[in-house]
Amino acid sequence: MSQPVVKHWALLGYLVFVWGFAFALIAVALKSFHPLFIVWCRLWMGALVMWCVWRWRGGHWDMERSWWSRVTLLSLTGNIIPFSLIAWAEQSVPSAEVGILMALMPIATLVLAHWLLEHEPLTRQRLLGVVMGFLGVALLVGDDIFAHANRGQWQGQLAALVATLSYAFNGVYAKRMPAAEPITLALGTLTVGSVIIAVPAVVMQASGSGLEASFASSSALVLLGMMGTGIATWCYFVVVSERGPGFLSTINYLIPAVAFAAGTVFLAEPWGWEHLLALLLILVGVGLIQVRKPAI
Repeated sequence: MSQPVVKHWALLGYLVFVWGFAFALIAVALKSFHPLFIVWCRLWMGALVMWCVWRWRGGHWDMERSWWSRVTLLSLTGNIIPFSLIAWAEQSVPSAEVGILMALMPIATLVLAHWLLEHEPLTRQRLLGVVMGFLGVALLVGDDIFAHANRGQWQGQLAALVATLSYAFNGVYAKRMPAAEPITLALGTLTVGSVIIAVPAVVMQASGSGLEASFASSSALVLLGMMGTGIATWCYFVVVSERGPGFLSTINYLIPAVAFAAGTVFLAEPWGWEHLLALLLILVGVGLIQVRKPAI
């Protein structure tokens, strides 16, 4: 495989930027919209973008009926469940902290892959990475677990951690699936997800603050759906198909840092030394699990 060109680095930078800022955008959107309504808008807007890409590339719908159960499971574990948990978590947990907790995803993926996939052994070095990651999480979550329920944020923190497990299961399950055209698969998962939650999302929004929203929240929601879900999904598949997942893994280090900066700088969210130390521990853990022995 040839060396990455400017296009690949630009796409990688775009993914880091939009996925890192997604946590801050969710926080802004939550001021006017219900968490489930935010998820639904992300899905249908993302599906719209992917449909345009699919049509532009002359896509042919060749999925057999047997694929719909797989597509539904992918949508649940990769979109509906984690998107909903993250949005719900940010009602009580600062977006910067949720971004740090989500950095645990590649570590959770490794643990699941050790049990569910072949050729993914949990070596001593990787085990050390897992321990480092969980120490970082314990540093963030520990105090709130023992705090009074009215003051603690442990429910939201737990929701963010469950979201990482959902993403991890999604990644492992995707590796076990038969090969499929990635853009068609992405279009299918986003469309199915938007259909599944359409009614409850609209009902929840209407029963809460209604359909009135501020310009800031509406803008954040559009950016989140079109750029952070739709265009980002397309960029993701371009990078994976042309450069491979190894090149893409670089974002595991950068997205949490961007999320932390976006929340603390642009939203003025509170932070302390424990956030920086937890971020460092988790990213070191991610680095340890991703190191591969050079081929001989």
